[in-house]
Amino acid sequence: MEFTYYNPKSIQALVDTLSGLPNYALLAGGTDLIVKMKEKLLRPMPQAVVDIKGIDGLQEISDKDGYLWIGPLVSHTTLTKSALINEKAVILAEAAGQVGSPQIRNMGTVGGNICNASPAADTVPALLALDARVEIQGPDGLREMPLADVFTGPGRTCLLPGQFISRIKVRQIQPDEGTAFLKFGKRKALAIALINGAVWLKIADGIISGARIAVGSVAPTAIRLYQLEQWLIGKPAHAEVFAEAGVMAAQMVKPIDDVRCTASYRTCLARVIVYRGLVAALERVQVGCGCE
Repeated sequence: MEFTYYNPKSIQALVDTLSGLPNYALLAGGTDLIVKMKEKLLRPMPQAVVDIKGIDGLQEISDKDGYLWIGPLVSHTTLTKSALINEKAVILAEAAGQVGSPQIRNMGTVGGNICNASPAADTVPALLALDARVEIQGPDGLREMPLADVFTGPGRTCLLPGQFISRIKVRQIQPDEGTAFLKFGKRKALAIALINGAVWLKIADGIISGARIAVGSVAPTAIRLYQLEQWLIGKPAHAEVFAEAGVMAAQMVKPIDDVRCTASYRTCLARVIVYRGLVAALERVQVGCGCE
């Protein structure tokens, strides 16, 4: 395995480096890339590896104008322990805490979890439920787009050669809003999700005024259940509605059979995960606004 190694120290240096490389891989945490390179699972194998870990500005978390701005090199451990994330986007801290093992969480990054584009990525449903957007930088400048539009298939994104994610932008959770992240795996740790899901609810006088529901491992990419979200708006926030929402969710997903799980079992789990997520999110709204 031979390749040329690059180690740019600034965003502009990264842009310049990538512009001259026809076939490369970005190295952030390396928890997926190194394994795939050692096992020769990449087609084609990269002729260059560009190490971005030392670039200033890509490892920061900031709070501005009702949003959290997260650098793509922020590790899962940092997300889990960040006071800012736990206060204003706790669902993301919970999802990051479900990734792999402590060693993987220490090295793996949120940007890597996105760009790996696994349908089972744990942080992605949480980010989708937080209405995440990403800044994409490249030789033609900077643009912003919804995270949901980044994924084009298993292991594939819309990023063109020379482009990379420079920041992730998520909405902060307000007192009349609640969130929940759930994951089913074959064991309690070091498990790839059979299914995972995230829920965001906004409640006004006992009525659902906003909803975002995202699930993973039930389609070629993690998905938002937009039709279900619209159906929930205007409905009373109680268990009967949530149970019906779970049934509808099971009808909307398109899972497959694989080595971890059957499609039919994933369909059943989709009903359960959406119902439980809605219940848990409502409980958090009640705690946040001091109501019952």
